[in-house]
Amino acid sequence: MNHNHRNTDPPTSVLAGQEAEANGSAQRHRAICFDTVMDTPGLTAREIEHHLGIKAHKRLPELRRAGMVRNGKSRTCTVSGKQALTWHPNVGNPCAGELA
Repeated sequence: MNHNHRNTDPPTSVLAGQEAEANGSAQRHRAICFDTVMDTPGLTAREIEHHLGIKAHKRLPELRRAGMVRNGKSRTCTVSGKQALTWHPNVGNPCAGELA
């Protein structure tokens, strides 16, 4: 799960992503986001960010690619006021809970 940038990202974003992996902050943020989704399923990324005070919109797709969370139905976000996908634990996945 250590490829946390897009191929089209500028070099500065690639370096920032590599640094976040190297210093452990990306791993910590994934764990915090995963715990929040487990404890409070159905929140939007902006609601999770508001609750945690970190940028969850980068970590949540990484967790989805790892099969640990999934998207649910969209609804109006209480933070942005816009339609947004909700996030739920992927409880059927045997790897859920492994933050590699």
